[in-house]
Amino acid sequence: MKAGSMNPAPWLRPAAAFLAIASAAGSAAALEPDVLFAKLSDSVWAVRTFDAQERPLRAGSAVVIAPGRLVTNCHVLAKASNFVVKRDNVTYGATLEYPDPARDLCQIRVANFTAPPVTLAPAGGARVGQRVYAIGNPRGLENTLGEGLLSGLRGGDGEARLLQTTAAVTPGSSGGGLFDSDGRLLGITTFAARDGGSLNFAIPAEFLAELPARAQAQLAARAREPEGGARRSADLGGIGLNEPLRVGDALEYVRTDRLTGNRTPVVYRLERVAGDELSFNAGSRVEKANGQVVSITSPIGGVFDSASPPGGWAPKDEIRSGMRWHLDYVTTTGDRLRHELDATVGAEHTTRVDGVELNVLRISYQGWIYASYGTGASLVGTPFNVAALYSPELRRIVKFEATHRRASASITNESLELVRIQR
Repeated sequence: MKAGSMNPAPWLRPAAAFLAIASAAGSAAALEPDVLFAKLSDSVWAVRTFDAQERPLRAGSAVVIAPGRLVTNCHVLAKASNFVVKRDNVTYGATLEYPDPARDLCQIRVANFTAPPVTLAPAGGARVGQRVYAIGNPRGLENTLGEGLLSGLRGGDGEARLLQTTAAVTPGSSGGGLFDSDGRLLGITTFAARDGGSLNFAIPAEFLAELPARAQAQLAARAREPEGGARRSADLGGIGLNEPLRVGDALEYVRTDRLTGNRTPVVYRLERVAGDELSFNAGSRVEKANGQVVSITSPIGGVFDSASPPGGWAPKDEIRSGMRWHLDYVTTTGDRLRHELDATVGAEHTTRVDGVELNVLRISYQGWIYASYGTGASLVGTPFNVAALYSPELRRIVKFEATHRRASASITNESLELVRIQR
């Protein structure tokens, strides 16, 4: 070989050819959005759930991951007696195959279903700043494409437990797909921080490989529960309801308008722990380790958040039956109304959260709300009543009911109930 020649030795040529091919593949142009959508749209379906009387409950999305198998969020299927998957005018009955509620991933099975499965992105390949696309059914609008960036990898212990994205995730999108620019599945879209700008989140697709084993382990654990289904949290070992929250864990509540019966899932997901402060949903809710509220900037829990007193609805370090206190405060969100309330703690009793029996104390608040006008407050109040169940074991409110009869004769009557802790 002449000096300065760039031709490789014969034994290097196969390796050089392989590297050239790999380089060309790695630098291949990303799919145009219309091409990507055409490739994937047949693999993302809508989910509709129904109660025992066939009344509609929730709507969501699901992604085909194998022949006759789709994955959605477990919270989409919560409380459903049956559910279907649909696209355009085609509907299939579906059954639950592998539930993993701790990660909010549920695999469902559909018979005689031929929709093509998607390709999963390589594990650990997600990169902050890469272009991503969300496909789902927001607010019932089937097969909607959204574009954005992967804006963060959230989690702990060296594991990305959540993908943060600017691609929109709205009600109905839960269970849809988050794809890279090659059309590979990066994650399952799950929730957005309400009033938090472009703060949307997906569960990494690499978790899907563990779904069958985790589901079978959880079902086996439930089979060992005491007869009758009631479990004391002390009996749950490694999955105790009362274990400290870790980054990526989430508190799932259901908010109900008791006048209309409308139910809305409310999820507070822990994203950061700094000292003794826990930050949920991109900092829109911050609590102390003892459960007392530091700040709320996005009232996704309705009255539970918008009317929250300083420190929250259980603001004392130790709450006991018979305690009383008086509150006079102006809320920090919404219309910043003045609240004047008297609190009373009742006797201890029990309630269940996700099948676990908990001791709780009932805290009753009675008083008035005064509207603000200009720089002063109205002297005419409107009655406001709250009943909250507080769990000393969890150090948080597990059920909340509020009634407010405003001067306009309209009534707010809503509840918020903890249904499970996602781990």
